[in-house]
Amino acid sequence: MTEHAAQWTASTLADIRVGGWMCGAHWTFFFVHCDILVTAYACTACADQLLGHLIVERTDRVPDRAADVPVAFGDFDLFGYPIHELTEVLDPSDRKLLLSADVNPQSTHYLASVRLDACEGDHR
Repeated sequence: MTEHAAQWTASTLADIRVGGWMCGAHWTFFFVHCDILVTAYACTACADQLLGHLIVERTDRVPDRAADVPVAFGDFDLFGYPIHELTEVLDPSDRKLLLSADVNPQSTHYLASVRLDACEGDHR
């Protein structure tokens, strides 16, 4: 979707904050909904400057409980289950969902952030 369409959709949840600078991004915006911070952007490799990336972060950096807001990826609430339960069911070959390299798959804590990439560009 375009920047305008993405902002309009997100504005149904929270106040949008536009601006700021992100290296290699055509446009970016963010919003906070309950205990979830979402950053959306289109990088230089995103076709037609369409939305290609979402970074979804908990406001609690080392969460020890489920998030107040579900963040669904397929059939899973990414912030609703401990890391060790998620890593048992997530397909590691799915490159659209990127977990941080420092995530311990045995941890009983909850994820602090995830990255969702739809852009197929060679930017990683």
